[in-house]
Amino acid sequence: MDQEEKFNWDKLLKHLEGDKEAGLEPEELNQEELEMLLLAEETNMRLNGIDAEKRFPVEAGWAELRTRYEERKEQEAVVVSWSKRYLLTAAAAVFVVVLGAVWWFQSGETDPVKSLEQSAATQIQLTLPNGEKVELAESQAPVLKSEGATLKGSTLVYQKETELASVADEHISMNTLEVPYGKQTRLELSDGTVVWVNAGSTLSYPTRFAASKRELTLEGEAFFEVSHDAKRPFTVRVKGLDIKVLGTAFNVNTFGAAVKTALVRGKVALNAGSKSLVLLPGDLGSYQQGRELSKEVSDLKVYTAWKDDEIYFDNSTLEEIAFRLKREYNLSFNFESPELAKLHFTIDMPKGASIQTVLNNIRLSTNTVDFVVKGNIVQVRSR
Repeated sequence: MDQEEKFNWDKLLKHLEGDKEAGLEPEELNQEELEMLLLAEETNMRLNGIDAEKRFPVEAGWAELRTRYEERKEQEAVVVSWSKRYLLTAAAAVFVVVLGAVWWFQSGETDPVKSLEQSAATQIQLTLPNGEKVELAESQAPVLKSEGATLKGSTLVYQKETELASVADEHISMNTLEVPYGKQTRLELSDGTVVWVNAGSTLSYPTRFAASKRELTLEGEAFFEVSHDAKRPFTVRVKGLDIKVLGTAFNVNTFGAAVKTALVRGKVALNAGSKSLVLLPGDLGSYQQGRELSKEVSDLKVYTAWKDDEIYFDNSTLEEIAFRLKREYNLSFNFESPELAKLHFTIDMPKGASIQTVLNNIRLSTNTVDFVVKGNIVQVRSR
């Protein structure tokens, strides 16, 4: 029996799209269909990686998938787990990958998700000391070089201080990096510190640091791996809070009412006026103007996964999830009712997955929520 006869793609497609208009519940997937979906993920990753802009190759994909499915069936080594309580079971993660390919194959239409993710024309911009703005692109290599920087892939690398002639502190120039929604980038500063700057963020920093201190200013979110220099403490200034370190790795998020500092390793001091608080690895520090500094031990992956190109939430509300996806995928979310925003989900998947994949996995994990994507607006509604 060939693959088309063995698997009912119409049923799978109904499961993906839902049958709300007809008032019918989609049929449950059987064991073989779930196994097929698991293999599809592996096949897609092998053939295309996790680049969201690469479409599942239909002909080559199905040929490889059939071969691997037959091999796997002979070994009988596939174990499938389906959980209604937590999001992102393996089958759900693959479900949209396969059906996306089927849908494209059947309709021949342009991928709407690809169009959505490319809808934002705004690029990462660097404001130079003279006020000139340039895009972070290879075409601007001569301008960047004049500032002592080189673009290597998506990383902006500054010339090391050890290779530069000494300059008086008053002559140190500042650059400002603006990262729009849907983008992120990486910097290697002149002292060797590495900074990942997330979507919707602005970082102001010197092209080389002063002789006695290292200071920069952040609005938004960034992850820092600070080069150790005991003679020059490193300070990140955010919303009335100074984060001081000697050498460490931590994430800072200024989105929302409070500044969140997640310390991965090392030691940092949070200073707000006369108030001070020391963080140790695993601590999450919080600061809101007019309130006390506080800390707690937390699952730091929630705050650092973006830097590793992952989407990760642990029993987070849909409102919290939407707040981050809004920036990282350049979207707007409209909730049909406040109750939907309070639903809790767990997500752990590659960031390279399309937004439609993310939303479909949320939808498939519950019978209570649905999403309609129009342009860069996501309507969240009850099922």
